[in-house]
Formats: sequence, structure tokens, C-alpha cells
Amino acid sequence: MRRFQDPLPFEELSHDDALVLLEVVRELAHLRELEDIMALVRRAARQLSGADGVTFVLREGEHVYYADEEAIAPLWKGRRFPINACISGWVMLNRTQAVVEDIYADERVPADAYRTTFVKSLAMVPIRRAEPIGSIGAYWAERTTPGARQVALLQALADSAAVAVENGRLYEAERAARRAAEAETRLRKELLAMVSHDLRNPLNVITMTTSLLAPLLAPLNGRARNHLDTINRSTLRMERLIHDLLDFAAIEAGAFRLASEPLAVSTLMEQAEELRPLAHERGIDLELRPPETDISVRCDPGRIHQVFSNLVGNAVRFTPSGGVIQLAAAVRENLVELSVSDTGTGIDSDVLPVLFDRVQRPPARTPGSGVGLGLSITRGIIEAHGGSLSVVSEVGRGTTFTFTLPVA
Repeated sequence: MRRFQDPLPFEELSHDDALVLLEVVRELAHLRELEDIMALVRRAARQLSGADGVTFVLREGEHVYYADEEAIAPLWKGRRFPINACISGWVMLNRTQAVVEDIYADERVPADAYRTTFVKSLAMVPIRRAEPIGSIGAYWAERTTPGARQVALLQALADSAAVAVENGRLYEAERAARRAAEAETRLRKELLAMVSHDLRNPLNVITMTTSLLAPLLAPLNGRARNHLDTINRSTLRMERLIHDLLDFAAIEAGAFRLASEPLAVSTLMEQAEELRPLAHERGIDLELRPPETDISVRCDPGRIHQVFSNLVGNAVRFTPSGGVIQLAAAVRENLVELSVSDTGTGIDSDVLPVLFDRVQRPPARTPGSGVGLGLSITRGIIEAHGGSLSVVSEVGRGTTFTFTLPVA
């Protein structure tokens, strides 16, 4: 086995060799997919070395993978071997080149793997010599002694391809991760839609049954009537949960749709005033502070009412009797800033960073954590409008949720 430790000076390369190398470097700069990178390099390697075959080998932990080849007959494309059981692995482990004039006379070459091939001689160079990530092999059908020029050209190709190969593998990994994430999102969306559908069917039966029972129980008082009221309240909560599940699935899948229209902020505030009885039931005052100058925003009125319902509902839940909830609006250049403030228990500073997180949500009993998916959906609605949602809170002093909408 021969080794060529020192690269051949570029002045000793022919003009044609230099042009091929230059063209390879130029093309590598534009390639992202590993398959394209390997195809370019193996073609150039065979052209420059005059070999009868070329392989492109990648390291995969303690194995080597013969990822690509170009040859007069099949070699080992698609096969994996232990890294310490083949010449390509030896090159990677020893971080050096190898030249073998007679493959059957070198104990480091697994002769049995070559008996069914045309190969009699070979040259192998590492890809990235400091920490090899692969190797390039050139093979000849007749006994050949590859010269310093051929090995130097192969090494120059390998050096040029090193960064491109790493980038290609990262690109493939990122693309695979993206495909997996998209598949997971689709599956979650389909599962949520299916569950929501299966929940809605028995819910409709319950609703219809209670509507038929209501006239019969109307003259009655006591436990029977109370039980029917409990069923109706539970049915409404279940219906809200189903809507939340569908909204959450749409937001996660990027399929959330809005029916936007220009709407005066004063009209939005009037719609929010419909929530006043919810606060008054708990002995809480609801104050509205519209902007000094009325202005229109572009929004989906139903969805913004849902935002106010979620935020006011949270405020009512964590504000004691005698407290105040304030809805305010102010114009900020090309945005309108709307806020829901309360004088409730506040939110612990450790909870604030994960308050809107769709996965790592805070415990249900944490003040300000909302009900179910409410705050996650609220943020999704505002972001779908092109706005943002933020929160400021102090334990014992209260909480303010602020969101923005674009001016129409």
C-alpha cells in the first residue's frame, strides 16, 4: 500500500485539470442536495483520474455507507460495512490516502467483497482530512499504479467537496425533520377533527334530549330541574371545548382563516360590553375606555369578540368581588392597542414565559393560566390578524393583557 502525504503543487497540474477543478468548485457553491453533490464529484473524479469506477462513501458512526458510484460495472452502492473492515474505513480512521496496486495482496482490503467486481487496483482519499466524514475511491479493471497526479486530483476534489457534503447532510436532516413535523401536524389535525366530530355527535343527542325534557320538567321544582340545568351547562362547556380543539388544530396546521373587514374600534368596544353581566355576576365592575378619536381596524369581528371573551373570562376568574376589569383602546401610529386589565391575584413571574405556550402550559390552578387552550388560541387569533399579544402582571396587584390590530 502506497501513501501520498503531500499534495501535488498546482503548477504541476495541467490546464484542463485546473479548469475541471475550478468548474467543480463553482458548481458546488450552488448545490444543496447531497445527491447532486455526489453526482457532480464522482463524475469529475472519474474524468480526472481516468479510473474505471468511482465510489462516494460516507461515514455513519461505526459503519461506512457506499452512497453513490459511477463505474463500468456494479460495485457496492447502497451497502454498508463496518468501518474497520474495509479500505474506505481505514482511510477515514487513519485520516490519510491509500493506494493499492494489487487488492488481493493487501491484508487491509476485504478480498471477498471484491471477487465479484472488476476491481484490480484502487486509490482512496478522505473527505475532510482533519475529521473525515467520508472518502472517495477510484478503481481500475487492470493492474495499475495510480500516480501522484491522480491521487492529488482526487484529494483536491475531496477537499473541495467537504463543506458541500456537510451542508448537504445538514440540509437533508433539516428536510427530513420538516417532513416529520408536517406529517405530525397533519396527523394531529386529523385526530383532533375526528375526535371533535365523534364528540359532537353524542353531544347533539344530549342537547336534543334535554330540549325535549325541558317542557316536561318546567312545572317541576327541586332536584329534577337542577339536574337538567346542570346538563345544559355541561353541554355548553363541552361545545366550547370542541370549538377550542378545532381552532387549536387549525392554528397548529397554519390553516386558520379570518373573515376580516374594516370595523370601528368603538363598535368593538360595544361588542365587548356584552360581557358586563359576566363580571357583574361576580361583583366585579367592567369599565370601557375607548380611544379619544375613533378609528377603524381591519379584523374578524367574531374572532376579536372571542379574544375579549377569553381575556375577560380569565380576568373574572381571578379577580375577587369588588375588583375592576378595564377594557381600553389607544391608537399607536398604524396600530390600535387594546388591553384588558384587572385588579386580580396576578401571575407569578415564573409562569409568564410559558403562559401562551401551546405545549408547556402552566398548571390549571395558576392565576392567569386560562382555561384549556384559551390563551394559546387567543394568541393564534391575534397573530393571524398580523398583531401581537403580550402580558404584564404583578402578584397581588393584577394583570394586563395587551394586543394590537392593524389600522384599516
